[in-house]
Amino acid sequence: MVQHVLNFIGIGILSAVVAVATIIGNAMRIDRDPAVDGPRALIAEFFGLWVAFACLAWSFMVAGPAMLQWILRGVAAGAAVIAFTLTAYFAGTPEVRVRLDEEPTGFDNSITALQLGSVDTKPTDTSDTQSRDRSWSELNT
Repeated sequence: MVQHVLNFIGIGILSAVVAVATIIGNAMRIDRDPAVDGPRALIAEFFGLWVAFACLAWSFMVAGPAMLQWILRGVAAGAAVIAFTLTAYFAGTPEVRVRLDEEPTGFDNSITALQLGSVDTKPTDTSDTQSRDRSWSELNT
């Protein structure tokens, strides 16, 4: 009995590690922080992949009939599809402020996101660069 409990805990831990590795690998592949989509999308993806990988691993370790193994593999595939569907759904939903004076969470972390709207477009003064170039050429002669 203890062996079955340890197997179940091991499958849970291993599937969580594989789920996190999949999320990180996907983020590196598309070169985008998964937290930009929002915490609900990230949580849905993690739990969905966790259930999918746990059912997939369990289907190979169960000593039951072949039909049970294929049912677990079908549940794993269904959980993965549901995880990605919920992730895509939650990625498009706006976050709501808890209080009016707080910023919403889960979008555009100021450390990792580009601030494209805050770029100052000041006209460059060409007379300053021309005078530097002229003074440099005068020093070299």
